[in-house]
Amino acid sequence: MVSAQGGSIGFEGPKFSSYFGAGNLGGIFGMGSYAKTTIGSHQVTLGDQPILFDLPTDIFNTSHFLLTRGVGITANRGKTNLFIFAGGTAVASGTQFFQTAKMDSRAGMLFADAPLSANLHFHSKTVISRQFTSIQSLDWRPRKWLETDVAAGVGSGKPYFAATSDLERNWLSLKAGYISAGDQFRRVTAPSVYASEVYRENVLAVMKFSSGAVVTLGRQNFLQPQGTDFSAPYLRATVNQAQGSFDVAQFRLGAGLFQSHSSLASNLAQAFSAARRITNNVDAGIGYFRTLSGPVPPVSSLSTSIRETVSPKLSLLQIVNYSQGRTNAQFGGSYITNRIAVSVDYQTLYMPFLVNPFSQGISITLQVRLFRSLQLNAQTFRSADGHLRYTAWGNALLTNRFHALGSNGDDAFKHARYMVRGRVQDQAGRAVEGAAIRVGEQLVFTNADGEFFVRRNKAGTLPLEVVLTEFLNSAPFHLVSAPPAVTVSLEDAAQDVVIILDRK
Repeated sequence: MVSAQGGSIGFEGPKFSSYFGAGNLGGIFGMGSYAKTTIGSHQVTLGDQPILFDLPTDIFNTSHFLLTRGVGITANRGKTNLFIFAGGTAVASGTQFFQTAKMDSRAGMLFADAPLSANLHFHSKTVISRQFTSIQSLDWRPRKWLETDVAAGVGSGKPYFAATSDLERNWLSLKAGYISAGDQFRRVTAPSVYASEVYRENVLAVMKFSSGAVVTLGRQNFLQPQGTDFSAPYLRATVNQAQGSFDVAQFRLGAGLFQSHSSLASNLAQAFSAARRITNNVDAGIGYFRTLSGPVPPVSSLSTSIRETVSPKLSLLQIVNYSQGRTNAQFGGSYITNRIAVSVDYQTLYMPFLVNPFSQGISITLQVRLFRSLQLNAQTFRSADGHLRYTAWGNALLTNRFHALGSNGDDAFKHARYMVRGRVQDQAGRAVEGAAIRVGEQLVFTNADGEFFVRRNKAGTLPLEVVLTEFLNSAPFHLVSAPPAVTVSLEDAAQDVVIILDRK
C-alpha cells in the first residue's frame, strides 16, 4: 500500500479552463497544472497536456498519446492546421484526487495537416527531443468505403515506412498493411509500457453474412515495449486467428483458433462459447478455453455466467470458473443513475507475450457525481504485458463567477442550473479529446475523456454542430453520427449526448 496526500482544483470559464494539483505519493512530492484559453483564432495550452501522435496508417492500433509539459498552440493557416509545441516530454503520477507530472526530456514539436484535394490529405509530424522524429503521410479516400494511406520517415532516428488499406462494406471489413519498423523505432523517445506498434504484414478480415454469421480471419505482428525502458529493444509477437460466430435455435455460438509466436513463448489455443436468453431479463453463457501446445502442459478453463437485468438501472452478473482442479465464483454487474454509474465485469483476453496466453481479469468502471459538478472516475484495463492497471481522475467546477483571459464582465462564468452534457468517441469507443462542438452559439471542446458540457440559464432546445475545422486534435476525423439538436435540462436530469466520429 502506497500512502498519498494531496488535492486539486479546476476552473472553467468561457474560452478558458485550468487545473492545479499537488500531493505526496509514496514520499515523493509532485505538482501538475495546465491552463487552456483561446486567443483570437488560436488555442493555447500552458502546462501539462497529452498529445496525440497518431498516423493515418494506424488502422490496427489504439491511439498513441504522450504526456508533455510546456506551451502548445493550435492555429490555422488557410486550409492548413498547425500544432506547435515547446517544452518537454513528461512522466505522470498521482491518485484519484490529484495528478502530477515530472519533466522527462526537452522536446519541440510541429504537426501539420492540409487537404491536397477533396480526397487526398497530407500530414506531417516532427519531434525534436533526445532523438529526431519526422514522419510524413498521405491519406487517400477515392471512395467512401475505401481508404489508402502511406507514411514514411524516421522515428527516434530509425527508418519507418507503412502502407495500409481499409475497406469497409456492409458485409466485409478488410484491413491490410505492411509496416517496416525496427527494434529501436519510437515515435517519440519517451518511456511507455502501453504503446505497442504493429510491423511487417498485417491482415484482418471480418465477413458478415445474411444468415447472421460472422467470420474473422487475421494475421498480425506486434512490437511491445519492455517496461518503461525506451532504450530496450521491442518484444516481438505474431498472432494468427480464425474466429466465427452464428445463431442456431436461439443460441449464440462462437469458436476461435489462435496461434502465436513471440520471443517468450509459442502457443496454439482454442476457444468456444455459447449463450442464450433464458427469459426477457436473464442471459446465460458458457465459455471454454484451452491451450493445445506451448511451453507448459495444456491448460484449460471452463466458465459459466448468468446476467440478470433487474431494472433499467440495475443488472447482476454471476460467474463460476473451473480451471486446473480449482473452482471459484465471481460477481459483478452494473448500476446506473444520474449520480453514480458503476460496472464490474470480467474479460478473457488472448495475450501473446504470456506463457499461458488466456488471461482472465476484472474490468471495473466507476463514475460518481458527488454534488454540483464534482465528479470522480476510475477504470481498470489490462495492458499488453498482462498486468492489470488502472486510471483514475476527478473534475469539478468550484467557482460561481470567473473572468477568463481576454473576456469582459459579461462573459463571466455563471453556475447555471440547466445544462447539456455529452461525450465524443470513435467507432471503437475510444474518447476523442479536443473535438469542437457548437451548442447553440457556444463553442466548446472535449476534455481528455471525450466529455463536454454547456450550462444555460433556462431549459429548452438548442442546435448542435460538430465543427471539424475547429478541432484541437490534430488527427483527421469525419462525422458518423450526431443529433442535430439537444435538450437543455436540469443538471440532475441531463442525459449524455453521444457523438460518434471515424478516424480517417
